[in-house]
Amino acid sequence: MTDEIKSVSVKEMREIENKAFASGTSVLELMERAGKGCAEIITLQVGTNKKIIIFCGPGNNGGDGLVCARYLSENQEVAVVLPIEPKTDVAKENLERAKKTNVKFLNFEESEEFSKSADVVVDALLGIGAKKGLRSPIKEACNRINQSEGFKISIDVPTGMDADSGETDEHAVLPDATLCIHAAKKGIEKEWEKSGRLWIVAIGL
Repeated sequence: MTDEIKSVSVKEMREIENKAFASGTSVLELMERAGKGCAEIITLQVGTNKKIIIFCGPGNNGGDGLVCARYLSENQEVAVVLPIEPKTDVAKENLERAKKTNVKFLNFEESEEFSKSADVVVDALLGIGAKKGLRSPIKEACNRINQSEGFKISIDVPTGMDADSGETDEHAVLPDATLCIHAAKKGIEKEWEKSGRLWIVAIGL
């Protein structure tokens, strides 16, 4: 991590988001910007016509992953795994949108073979609101990501890392790169060696 990268706490990030909501930007719009930005950076870094698998969790981090999958499917072979079905309204909306594209949806068992041969494996399981202490089936999804030989990318923070303290679960994802939404989080600044390369995704905040 370099001095040029400014980090924010979870509280500060929430305040930044709330200002955007107060000014009329919707959660759905911010998710669209985040997911699209992630897709653009992934394409820039790895090229096109790659085999990509994205593990999406039940919250808005998973929603970011679903938006990312939708955009990536325009020029990549993309599969999505949902260890837990989306629970937030915006994530559910983006699941429906993704189903109308070329994105393949695999169950966890089917994902094993695909993840072994994938060029890129994306962790969109848990975001900045998650705390240490991974439970099934997220724990198993993290293990599958770590076992893959593909280039591993986490969206916003590696799943299993506390976004403020940097403390990590023993099953935490160990990515080759992290796509930091708006800015790197404090936990990444403290434990940057567990986050891989840092790529900042600008979402207009």
